[in-house]
Amino acid sequence: MVQMVKIIGMGKIKANLRLANIKMGVAGRRGLLKAGLFLQRKSQKVVPWEFRILENSAGTKPIGEGWHTDVVVYYTASYAVYVHEITTNKHKPGRKAKFLEDPAREYRAEILKIIAKEAGKAGKISGGGSGGGDGPSSNRWANQYGSGIIGE
Repeated sequence: MVQMVKIIGMGKIKANLRLANIKMGVAGRRGLLKAGLFLQRKSQKVVPWEFRILENSAGTKPIGEGWHTDVVVYYTASYAVYVHEITTNKHKPGRKAKFLEDPAREYRAEILKIIAKEAGKAGKISGGGSGGGDGPSSNRWANQYGSGIIGE
């Protein structure tokens, strides 16, 4: 026996999905930027300095919009790459080479939680758990959507 089902309101459903997609993209961009600024602060706490030129050359910049956003955390001092990569140099206590890479690895979970929290403010993701009223649970969202953000 064949039954016909008629769905009423598909136009509204599609419009709501488009709006949710836009909100999630904006929230994702906001989360990436906040996470980038967090990483910049953590990096500046361990960057080697003598005259603070390198430390003060740090920046965070979003590139793109919505779902197509990348966030770059950078240092503009001409010698930043050398200081970062030469691990045999001696630095003051608490300061070190790999001043951007190490905090990215060390604070990976916190970075993903920042992104997930912002995404959760845009609305629940299908299959997400309770996030304390903020949407999906941070760990589930981060594990599902954030696996490629920071290398392991």
